[in-house]
Order: sequence, then structure tokens, then C-alpha cells
Amino acid sequence: MKIYFLSALPCALKLNGVYFGATDRFERFVELSLQDRIFAEFTPENALPIGFFLTEDLRFTPPDGCEVYLLADGIAVYARDFPPKEFSLRVIAQARFQDVLVTLFQQGALQLSVEWENSFFNATLPPTFENATLSEHGGLYFVEGQNRLAAYTKTAKCVFLEETLAYTFVENELHATLPLSDCLGRTADCVWALTEKGCERKRMTIRQAVAEPNAAQSLLPYVFLESVRIGADYAQFLSDELQPDAEKLRAFLGEFESVILTRDPSVYGLLRQKKPRLYEAAYYTVETIDGKITDVRG
Repeated sequence: MKIYFLSALPCALKLNGVYFGATDRFERFVELSLQDRIFAEFTPENALPIGFFLTEDLRFTPPDGCEVYLLADGIAVYARDFPPKEFSLRVIAQARFQDVLVTLFQQGALQLSVEWENSFFNATLPPTFENATLSEHGGLYFVEGQNRLAAYTKTAKCVFLEETLAYTFVENELHATLPLSDCLGRTADCVWALTEKGCERKRMTIRQAVAEPNAAQSLLPYVFLESVRIGADYAQFLSDELQPDAEKLRAFLGEFESVILTRDPSVYGLLRQKKPRLYEAAYYTVETIDGKITDVRG
């Protein structure tokens, strides 16, 4: 079985104590059997390691600090939340926006506090925001890290958390370019409306850096599925024959967290959350003719 390894921080990966290689957000994999109970250990530079046995339990219970993705050809393990080495208090950034005081600090975990009137709210952030700055837009409080952006409400609820290539704020809108994990260098140009309650994605345009014949045709299924996911106008991508079944097609695909690409340009995985930190991909074949979706099969 293929076991894919990814990590939020650059790590040295050891399997049964033997150095296997470096990990980051680009997946590496190894063929192994879960029957062998191999011990995997992710060791970052400035945090404590995450270690666990690779067993059949991976399918049901993610190791502490990890997310697990059940895929058609194996299992992906993403080491995300590493135990900190240092527990002393360190203030990273602090800013006051009208009557609200926002503080980014580290005391063990990286944390964000939002204080106003007699209220105090706290949230834990990923370690990738260790050197971030603070700003306010549209009633939300943004933590701006290197190639990462997060937004929180006055009650410290996270309403946006994405890797970004570029972004800008235009009045009460966020315009951002997000990387898509695939070999064609695809990116998504998105626009979100900002309110005190959260972010609502309004528009999305997929772009492709690598030249490919019929690129627009190859991007169509991804744009269609992402439009279904966010509740945008997906019916515009359907052929005349499928238009009457647009609502049935939406129900057929169901709810899902994200779209993943495969080696087959007509097959896409839809990630659904089974339980906290555990996801499973369901695969669908999307056929197109003359720039329209003609069939979707599970």
C-alpha cells in the first residue's frame, strides 16, 4: 500500500528509526504494509517530533497532531500540529482596531487573542503564522503570514485560512490568488465578500501556467466541481441535455470539503470529512464535449 507523507513544517522523516527523507507540503510516498507496524516520526527544526505506528488504525483514528486522507491508491498522513519546545510567553504582534485589541502571541502553541469591552476570546493558529502581522478589513481581523492568510471574527472564530500567492483588499472584498496542487501550475483567482460574520466566496477563475493543448477544456471539470462546492452557478457548465437534471446532479455529488486532482484528467476526487482530522475521497468521472459537461459518473 502507498503511504503518502506530508508536513506543515519541513521535517526529517524516519521509519523505524531510519532516515527516509525530508517532508513538507509536497507529498512523498513509500510502499509498505500496515501489518508491519512501522514506527513513523516527523522531526521539525523548532518543535518537538510527532511519532506513531503505521497500523490499520490509521483508517479510523488519526494520530495526534495529524490529518489522515483515505485515497483510492493509499493513505495520506499530514503532520500538522507539532508540540512546541518553548512555553515562555512571547508577543509577536499587537494592534488596536477601534475598541478591539488583537494580540498574536506564543506560549507553547501560537495563539490569537481578541479583546473588546468585557469580552475575551482566544484561538490557536498553525505554526506557519509565527512571523505574521495583523490588520482589519470588513469587520474581520486578519493574520498575514508568509504565503498564508487567516481571518477571525470578534469571537476569534476562524472564517478563512488559506495558502496564498498574492492578495489585496478592495473595500469590503478580499481578492486572492491560491495555488492548486497539480503539475500544470494551476492557480485560482478568487474574490470574497467580507462581513463581521465571515467570508463568502463570490467568484473564482482558474488559471494555468503550463501550456497545454485544449487547456480550457481540461480545466472545465475542476471549475464545475468547485462551483458545486461553493454554491456558485455550476449549471452554466452543463450541456443542454444535463440542464434539466442540474439539481439532481448537485444532490448526486453531495457535500464535500475540497476537490483533488488525479493523473486521469477526467477523474476527480471529492474529499469528505468522516470525523475530525479524518477525510475520505470519493471519485467521479466528468466527461466534456465542446466546452460543456456531458456526463458525471461516480
